[in-house]
Amino acid sequence: MGVISRKKQSNSGKKEKKIRRTPKWNVDSMLGSLAVKYDASVALISGILIAFGIVMVFSAGYYTTTNFFNDPYYYLRRQLAWVALGIGVMALFTRWDYHKYAKYYWVFAVVSIGALALLFTPLGVTVNFATRWFQLGPLRITPSEFSKLAMIIFTAGYVAERPRRVRTIYVFVLFGVMIVHLGLIIKQPNLSTAIVIAAIMIGIMYVAGMWNGWLVLAALALIGGLIFILMFYPDSHWYARMTNFIDPFKDAQGEGYQVSQGLIALGNGGLFGLGPGKSITKNLYLPEPQNDFILAIIGEELGFVGLVVLLSVYLLLIYRCFVITVHAKDKLGFYLGAGITVMMALQVILNVAVVTASMPATGITLPFVSYGGTSLLVFMASMGIMLNISKKNRG
Repeated sequence: MGVISRKKQSNSGKKEKKIRRTPKWNVDSMLGSLAVKYDASVALISGILIAFGIVMVFSAGYYTTTNFFNDPYYYLRRQLAWVALGIGVMALFTRWDYHKYAKYYWVFAVVSIGALALLFTPLGVTVNFATRWFQLGPLRITPSEFSKLAMIIFTAGYVAERPRRVRTIYVFVLFGVMIVHLGLIIKQPNLSTAIVIAAIMIGIMYVAGMWNGWLVLAALALIGGLIFILMFYPDSHWYARMTNFIDPFKDAQGEGYQVSQGLIALGNGGLFGLGPGKSITKNLYLPEPQNDFILAIIGEELGFVGLVVLLSVYLLLIYRCFVITVHAKDKLGFYLGAGITVMMALQVILNVAVVTASMPATGITLPFVSYGGTSLLVFMASMGIMLNISKKNRG
């Protein structure tokens, strides 16, 4: 009996050991691991904005796509396809250590300049007197959107390699690359993207310790350029854009048409809006309402309250990007995060300013919400980089 009892005890001990080896599912597993490894709020807020953008692109572009393509779901299908591709890009940058590709920062600069230069060959596509796109089969690519992310990686990599560069003569390398980009982008013409790229690069240089005098010189150069256009080019496209935003209704059937229609849409919306899908201005009054002026349709359908909620979501996302940036574990992560945060904040500000006639009208997308595959890919990739930086912070 004693032998049998000892065998039973030994067998039960083996069973207990096997039970202890069984893996336990807890917060560190499956979806819970995302919140532990990454700043889940960035992924969640981005997802909310992307989903909202899909709905609003369908609503804003419904009559346009029905009229021109005889297909009310044309923009919806394309936006969903870009979102699916963007999820893959975002996942790639989330898992891909930013130190690996940032080592090749010069490659990003060269490829970006080459792509912009190719626009002025037969490969470039001109729409409404602007040459900003490549046509790759059914896809229309905007290289200047990729240039934003390329310049973030280039500037961050260049400065992180030797931070003292921004306080020496080597800072002119950054200014040289910036000037080449600005020249190629303004030539398209696309002033808003040129402003964003300049602000991104100067922002990264500033947080790296650049001499403050360069900021003053940059501001003086911008003011001088505006004065030069106003004084010597009164018949130019730029002059019309710079003056018509003050009173867009003065030329409501010409240069001020799009802005005036956007203001009418915002006025129609009032406090609570006309209701989802009930915009009047999108019925072929506002050209391409699903693109840069989608905020006007949002204001018309959801009202001032809806706009406040949307801008609050953007503010929360920008804040989370700022938090990740200031907690970055190395200079490269800090500079990458700073560039992405500047890009996100400035693009939201410029889009709102254009739609509300607070600055001259120019093409600038509303992040994650406006129709446009290239812009969506760039912002989703940027959020992937932010998530990767947050992973390093938590590690």
